[in-house]
Amino acid sequence: MMTANGLFSKDGVREVSIDDICRKLCISKKTFYQYYAQKEDLVADVMAYNVERKKDEFERMVEGKNAVQVLKAMFALVGRKKTMDKDKRMVKDIMKYYPETFIKRAEDRSKALHNFFVDCFDTGRKEGLIRSDMDVEGVQLLIYIMHEGMAEYLDGGHRIEGKKVSFKSLSAAFEDIVTRVLLTPKGFEEYSSTDNCKNS
Repeated sequence: MMTANGLFSKDGVREVSIDDICRKLCISKKTFYQYYAQKEDLVADVMAYNVERKKDEFERMVEGKNAVQVLKAMFALVGRKKTMDKDKRMVKDIMKYYPETFIKRAEDRSKALHNFFVDCFDTGRKEGLIRSDMDVEGVQLLIYIMHEGMAEYLDGGHRIEGKKVSFKSLSAAFEDIVTRVLLTPKGFEEYSSTDNCKNS
């Protein structure tokens, strides 16, 4: 799994053949076909592996943290363009050559993120950090749409008045909009003071 994931990330899904994977693992194609009927089945497993790995990594990172701290961690990740770029080639290949597999795994990823953030925001409301009048499910969906739209904009190379808006500018605006909409005055004060501590 990890070997195939590494090859797909480095060279692209389309370019990596079953023969390449077998050579890297020092196994025969007969052995490969004992586990997978076709390459697409391996691609589906690699996507599922990445969804679960990233979810587990983030949950470990924010374990024991309140809603404000979870948002800080989320925007710290969003603010790293390398994180967004890392698996871009592999994702594009899967979207193009295995669209049904991509849609299914993208839905799994969306559900996992959705459930995590809805639970987190519900807890934040009880703590007085998240606005009680907000539809947390709607806000979580909006965050997802905005993030995907930002990635698509950057990938498409769109220009405004002949200039491309920088990644830093987009991610800062994204963070400002979400925190001001979602957090109570108490939550926003904690969010801002954490920022000040970080910058001092």
